[in-house]
Amino acid sequence: MPRRLSCCVCRRMPIDNVDIKKCARCHSRLYCGRECQETDWPRHKTSCGISRFWYDKHRKCEDGSRHEGKLELITWSNEEEGTGWGHCTVEEADDLRRSFETEYKGDEAKFFKYWPQGFRWTCCGTDGDMTFGCDHHGTGSKPCTCDYCKSGRSLPASIYFEKTASRQGLKLSRGPDLRSSGLGAQRPRFY
Repeated sequence: MPRRLSCCVCRRMPIDNVDIKKCARCHSRLYCGRECQETDWPRHKTSCGISRFWYDKHRKCEDGSRHEGKLELITWSNEEEGTGWGHCTVEEADDLRRSFETEYKGDEAKFFKYWPQGFRWTCCGTDGDMTFGCDHHGTGSKPCTCDYCKSGRSLPASIYFEKTASRQGLKLSRGPDLRSSGLGAQRPRFY
């Protein structure tokens, strides 16, 4: 049976002609309005803002966009780039992996602070150390901010088909995100 959305304070549901909204800060609590949210605040404030995932604090980009995927440790090799585990040179891969296992005890959050380029965002296939823009080309909840989508063009084949470790195995859109260019809404193309 599907779970029904209801206000966590008064238990009213959308069928009661109320608009149920999530806490804007943590998105984990549901409220029917400001009054219920203020009533719940003394109890909710201790957990509000504590993210469920260690990488949530890294989602926001410098341009205001947000990554909608997750940060994933790159644990595979890419022969074309000559990279190994952790997205470093093949020669350094074993030492980096050993450091992750022994020094960081497998803690991805701590390892990310040391080696962010060893991670990727699954929403756009960019390296974890990229801090400007999530180029989702029409698959995100907000318009894409890349120059190609803004001009209404698809990502060029030379970029889209480039084989990188951070994009390996992901099915990414080539765009354009027509919401960015103002040409109207249209589904993005996948290749």
